[in-house]
Amino acid sequence: MSSHPTEAASATRLVQGSTPSETLAVATIAQPSPFGALNAELEKRYYKPDLQAVRIVLGAVKSHYLKIGDPAWLFIIGPPGTGKTTITIAAATSLPRIIPLGDFSENTFLSGFYGHQEAGLLEKTGPTSHDGSRHVTKGDGILMAKDFTTVLSMRREKRGAILSQLREIHDGEFKRNFGTGEEKVWRGRVTIIAAVTPVIDRHYTIFNVLGERFLQIRWHRPDSEVAGEWAIRQQGQEEAIHANVRKAVDQLFANSAKKAPILSKKQRIRIACVAELVALGRTHVDRGSYGAREIEYVPEPEANTRISKGLAALAKGIAALNRHRKVGEADLQDVFRVAFDCLPEVRRKILLAAIAGQDLQSVALPRTVRDRAAEELEALEILTNDAGLPGGLPTYKLTDRAQRLISAAAVKL
Repeated sequence: MSSHPTEAASATRLVQGSTPSETLAVATIAQPSPFGALNAELEKRYYKPDLQAVRIVLGAVKSHYLKIGDPAWLFIIGPPGTGKTTITIAAATSLPRIIPLGDFSENTFLSGFYGHQEAGLLEKTGPTSHDGSRHVTKGDGILMAKDFTTVLSMRREKRGAILSQLREIHDGEFKRNFGTGEEKVWRGRVTIIAAVTPVIDRHYTIFNVLGERFLQIRWHRPDSEVAGEWAIRQQGQEEAIHANVRKAVDQLFANSAKKAPILSKKQRIRIACVAELVALGRTHVDRGSYGAREIEYVPEPEANTRISKGLAALAKGIAALNRHRKVGEADLQDVFRVAFDCLPEVRRKILLAAIAGQDLQSVALPRTVRDRAAEELEALEILTNDAGLPGGLPTYKLTDRAQRLISAAAVKL
């Protein structure tokens, strides 16, 4: 196999896991010509770049420009040093209405510092009108955060305040009152795309607070020491490489479709079925803190509405970059990868194995971790324990409902 995967090979990563045994084989999709120049530049400079993930992140940006309703917020989840920030977030910085988002604090979005009428990032997204001590901003922008992991390491109270602000921002209005008597109000539409490490999988409270507002794409580490040699080769050329990638991204957007591509009723149903599976599958299950850590509480899952709308917006953004008048099958397959990446990593691996008809005992995970994830998927009525293997080991398969959702979504094995 070539060290430079083709776009067709990348498209087979519809519901790809970290190892070949986790990958569902799907129909190979020919390379879309609009991405040709960008793909060539990335493959020339980076070892095995995840071209599908790049397409998805840029699709989230494009969906904002299409103005098709609620924005598609996206976490890019990957270990440090994998290129998730350099190849995607940094490459998009020259696009219109992009605002870099650095450190997070309670004053990041709207600040009440004395003498600063436009101190917060949201106040940079549009014009602000002033009526005495009340300042109202009507904004539109895309915030690109290089490291959301810093929020995870904050004290609970501070982190909770920021997450609460993000909820309000996503819903289109955010206001703050300050001790100086100032009131600041922001109304508008903002897309947030943030890089974060896999440690976010341990912070389930993030999703309890933010609900289904963030979609996820998992960016896996290069699987060879060759990646290090490629990185050394870049030394001294970083600025030129970044400039060339930004130029290719700018050209891609300049040539993209200006109107939102059409999503057919059949495609809407397929997305809704996948979204329902994700809504069920990422529900946090409470376990006891000691001993066998038995399941103590299974809450009612979130509704699939925001996930469905986010995936639909993302599909249209990707299709527009591909210059499609209608959302195509390749665009939809990119969205399916995002859907499965929204699941907690261990559950995702277990579910992919079950869909592929594999024996879950063969999934490369510690036994306790694997068994608990399978138990949780059973509690969520995605898997069912089918009798048991000799020696008392459980054997799981998809429930009828889960199988129906997967079949209706036309996830191709």
